Amino acid sequence: MGIAVVGNKITKNRIIARELILQEGDTVSAAALYTKLERGRQNLMNTGLFNTVAVLPVYLDMEHVLVEVTVNERWTIWPSPIFQLADPNFNTWWLTKDFDRVNYGAYLYKYNFRGRNETIYVKAQFGYTRQFGMRYKIPYIDKHQRWGLSVGGSYIEQAEVTAGTVDNKRILLRNPDGPNRHEQRADVELSLRRSHDIRHFARIGSNQAQIGDTIASRALDYFDGANTTDTRFLSFGYSVIRDKRDYRIYPSEGHYVEFRIDRLGLGVLDKNAPNITTAFATVKEWWKVHDRITLALSMSGKHTWGTPPYYVQEGLGYRNFIRGYELYVIDGESFALGKANAVFQLVKPRTQRVEAMPLEAFRTLYIALYLDLFVDGGRVWDSRYAQQNFLANEWMSGTGAGLDLVTSYDQVLRGEYTFNGLGEHGFFLHFTQPF
Repeated sequence: MGIAVVGNKITKNRIIARELILQEGDTVSAAALYTKLERGRQNLMNTGLFNTVAVLPVYLDMEHVLVEVTVNERWTIWPSPIFQLADPNFNTWWLTKDFDRVNYGAYLYKYNFRGRNETIYVKAQFGYTRQFGMRYKIPYIDKHQRWGLSVGGSYIEQAEVTAGTVDNKRILLRNPDGPNRHEQRADVELSLRRSHDIRHFARIGSNQAQIGDTIASRALDYFDGANTTDTRFLSFGYSVIRDKRDYRIYPSEGHYVEFRIDRLGLGVLDKNAPNITTAFATVKEWWKVHDRITLALSMSGKHTWGTPPYYVQEGLGYRNFIRGYELYVIDGESFALGKANAVFQLVKPRTQRVEAMPLEAFRTLYIALYLDLFVDGGRVWDSRYAQQNFLANEWMSGTGAGLDLVTSYDQVLRGEYTFNGLGEHGFFLHFTQPF
């Protein structure tokens, strides 16, 4: 078996071959050939480097096959503008429509640097939160292409800071004369790709933060120690991921499993450190029961050992939330979250060539449209703030339906109408896949 690659003007052949299940010289049965070729094609699409990928066998004789890989590469330099809402989600921001609560600025990305799937970016953000940062990520640093490295850092300052919650609404304190919080972060992460589907990550980070006296006097447990105005600590974490989804941006079949554990405060160079350990786990599964129907289920949970200062605690309402409760924040040390989806394909995924576009990387237009029916449920365990937040330590549920639009360059737009366990209902907008 041989491999021929066509269409890659930037990407090195070895980066493409790295994603294929089959390698030169392999022997495989005719029955397994097409399954392995399709999985290799999915791996290549999931790198985010290509608009389209075709992996086809060319039979040289009855026993020998040439695998022909044809790719259409994406644009690699992105001066990406930032227009980002400072609230947890679009729906919370829409209540006020306050453009002072907007972040603006730009990233400058260089994807596929040196044709080796390396990524470099710098970030300059202004508005509600000022942030400056940079990151460099390389998928492998050894000749076997298994060990990778990522290193980055950032500086962040905010005039308005969340100091707590009452009735599951955020208490926001603003300093009219300047920042109310400064943060400096840096981290190094080492990755190991044991196989195409399994990755391990080990990371060490440094975090420093300072808050204004107003925050310290109002939120006595914001950092470890009453009325403290600064913190400094090192952290160490480990993650393992098994990812066997067909398309990561919007899967129709496969599974995803992740386990993560982090220690905040290592006892070295610490000052008012959190001194906690957190563990997070998620299991997600997609079943394609029909050519146009997918059923999906996910279970996620987080647990904290120790008492986290408010600065590092996180329950539901930010990155993780129950649909229908987008307007609420439920603080706490631990949570459980389950989601079930039935997805119906209304417009089958298709690509369309637009020859009028001047650049080849933008001539391939992708579009798909889905109807999504869902049920969510979850709970937050909170030992400190439950008395003033009625959703803490209570089971919650949400149901609804939505339309999911998936377009080129991995863009997803979701519009959903949801009913929650409080008897409330409304329309919510999101910019990610359902879960």
